[in-house]
Amino acid sequence: MAEASAPNRELPWVEKYRPRSVNDVAHQPEVVESLRKSMETKNLPHLIFYGPPGTGKTSTILACARELFGDQYRNRVMELNASDERGISVVRNRIKAFAQVAVSGGAPGSNIPPYKLLVLDEADSMTADAQSALRRTMETYSKVTRFCIICNYVSRLIPPIASRCAKFRFKPLPQARGLTLA
Repeated sequence: MAEASAPNRELPWVEKYRPRSVNDVAHQPEVVESLRKSMETKNLPHLIFYGPPGTGKTSTILACARELFGDQYRNRVMELNASDERGISVVRNRIKAFAQVAVSGGAPGSNIPPYKLLVLDEADSMTADAQSALRRTMETYSKVTRFCIICNYVSRLIPPIASRCAKFRFKPLPQARGLTLA
């Protein structure tokens, strides 16, 4: 019996059904409406997405990035999980190296914005020193790199980072009747 060769069959459920566009994001209408306006102008600010786990924060920014960058997605987006990589050395080395490289606006007529996107998940677990270094990196390279900081608790971010970003609160998802989410 031949093995199934369809790549979608091997994807985890959350990846297989992850929204591909911002309009596909469910249960966060205020966030979707605001992001849609920024995406129309291709002028995305630095962002903070915060709220309970499982509310679609990471899925939303990845859908936004897919729409913004199209087939340049892999070259223009870096995603890091700050709970694994939370020290100052990661900011000074990996994040700064990605942030400082300028990119062009893409091929004529492609409408790709002239910046990259760095997604920093679980940023509220970063050390204070790492957050301070991140703030300096954000200031220095804001013309070529936009940052999306994802966290559960915005109060755990240092005020200089919070003040430089547009904040979006993700609401808890409604409970389905008869189902429990564990």
